[in-house]
Amino acid sequence: GPAEIGEEEVEAVSAAIRKQKLFRFMLGEESKCLELERLFAEMTGCKHALAVGGGTAALICGLVGIGVGDGDEVIIPAYTYIASAAAVLIVGAVPVIAEINESLTIDPDDIEKKITSRTKAIMPVHMVGTPCDMDTIMAVAKKHNLKVIEDVAQACTASYKGKRLGSIGDVGCFSLQQFKLMTAGEGGMIVTNDPEIFQRA
Repeated sequence: GPAEIGEEEVEAVSAAIRKQKLFRFMLGEESKCLELERLFAEMTGCKHALAVGGGTAALICGLVGIGVGDGDEVIIPAYTYIASAAAVLIVGAVPVIAEINESLTIDPDDIEKKITSRTKAIMPVHMVGTPCDMDTIMAVAKKHNLKVIEDVAQACTASYKGKRLGSIGDVGCFSLQQFKLMTAGEGGMIVTNDPEIFQRA
């Protein structure tokens, strides 16, 4: 967050302003935005990364990317930030709340109890740097043919069994808001290995 903003960050922002090229797309050279996407893809080990305006926007674009829409249900944890539920509602879907366990993350046993014929996706939220039980969640998703959208807003750069969070499900969504672990002041990022999800997002 803001406690880590130092001279290196001040110089990077100053250099971008002095260059007078702040647009996302630039002919013949890589913009800072495209550089950030490339570095985020490398960091997570994903093939695709897309920068967006915020963490909520990342969740919305990620949900659209995996095909969630009107009337679908998305299982989310009882303990999370409002953006998790709000993004589901914004795309016309219904958030279904599952219990959490001692880790303060979604309880995989309760996920299965909440699955209906309308369930389209599971949204594990890695809270306060703690990874969800992704092995079990991915097994449940596979069993029921569901998509997994990871909310990594509070666990950017964390890993689960050697894999970066955000790279395990179908799509990972990050917040770069001022008080997150990695900040751009505001902004968000989506990562995926699926080119169709990337294009839809």
